[in-house]
Amino acid sequence: MTKKTELPGVFRQLKTSRRSVLRSSAYLGLGLAAPSIISRAAWAQDAKKITFVSEESNPKAQAVYDKINADFEAETGISVTMEYPGFENIAQRVATLIASGTPAELVWYGAGSAMEVALQGQLADVSDLVTDLGIPDNLRLVVDGADRSVATSQQFVYGWYRSDLYDEAGLDPYADWDSYLAVSEKLNNPPAMYGNIVPSAQSGASHLLMETMMQKNDAHWFKMGDDGEYEVYLDQGDNMGKVVETLEFLNKAHKFAPEGSNYSWGDLMSQYFTGRVANSYYVGARLLEQTMSNAPDLAPLTKPISLPAKATDNYYLSVQGFHVGKGSNEDGAKQYVKFFMNHPAYIEWLHSVPLHIIPAKQEVLNSEAYMDNDVIQQRMDVLEFLDSIWGKGRAPYYWDGDKLNKYVGLYQNDSLGGWMLAAMNIGGQDAESVVKEAADKIREKMSDL
Repeated sequence: MTKKTELPGVFRQLKTSRRSVLRSSAYLGLGLAAPSIISRAAWAQDAKKITFVSEESNPKAQAVYDKINADFEAETGISVTMEYPGFENIAQRVATLIASGTPAELVWYGAGSAMEVALQGQLADVSDLVTDLGIPDNLRLVVDGADRSVATSQQFVYGWYRSDLYDEAGLDPYADWDSYLAVSEKLNNPPAMYGNIVPSAQSGASHLLMETMMQKNDAHWFKMGDDGEYEVYLDQGDNMGKVVETLEFLNKAHKFAPEGSNYSWGDLMSQYFTGRVANSYYVGARLLEQTMSNAPDLAPLTKPISLPAKATDNYYLSVQGFHVGKGSNEDGAKQYVKFFMNHPAYIEWLHSVPLHIIPAKQEVLNSEAYMDNDVIQQRMDVLEFLDSIWGKGRAPYYWDGDKLNKYVGLYQNDSLGGWMLAAMNIGGQDAESVVKEAADKIREKMSDL
């Protein structure tokens, strides 16, 4: 029986984000009164207590929290109360606590979800922590001139391939779009084996593929206007040609893929470890973990690879981290973040799913402590691959410019990239009309804000 799989961190961010369309007149789309009307004085603080709301669902990681929390209380006298509402409910829980005047001191979840809270002015300035801890620039979340997130970990979007099938066919690993199509066609032998997988549905898995390949082609959803504000760029000028080109490439790749009109995250893994596709992709290394669990003979033959490049070698970056509630026991929360990040068990926390959620800092990835893990020792090739592409990832809210783009939810929340793939690959719509219709959908949402 296939083991139950978790949704990747990036999809947890997207699903959580669906509770908001970034409206200035509503808080997280939850129908709650805007927290700014609540007096800060009403937020009772206890310097010896902090509430920590975490999206974490892994029992191993939760056990590490318990260990670190006990040590933190012993050293500082500050007790930590944990809450695990789950990724489906964490946005609701965070909003409820803020609206009731008792914001959580700490929230651990995706920076993409936290962005919406930060835009409402409900996250504290953590620039001092970002500087002290040496958090890389591409993991930062800057709102109103201040850092609002302390990255603990990240996930890269990349591919996985069957090295044995490549060797048997005398193929080199793909590098660009042309070679990707060539190997996919060569290894395509339906219905027993397909060359690759291109889910074509209005789902997170499909959207992420489209958004990632747009990055590979330097195609953009928005651009900065002369007034310093973002405007829809999807269907404009040369950029439209790049988006059309991306759709047409994925349409060609789809011809060497199993029918994927209803595929989701689990299918990206199960189609691979059941031996049905030669190439797949995922956010992080959970595909490898699932292959090790469900098809251990295939695991040594499963190799990581950057998704094919066209104009850039960028990739979609998912960032997770700590977020401090504004007006809470901010000092206690900041003490905890420093304590956690410097605690020896931080490495153990990262090892809860080895190589899947990787450290925020490259020096940690290359440390002896991080490498001291059986799975990592067996798959040093994966670690070396991650090291080789380090720093090239771009979070979606910074893909279209150096200023944070608060409108990313307008296309992510409805998995618009997935809709585009479905419209062309399943519906037979031509690429140009798909791009124009998608751009109109975004503009319509912007006009409603």
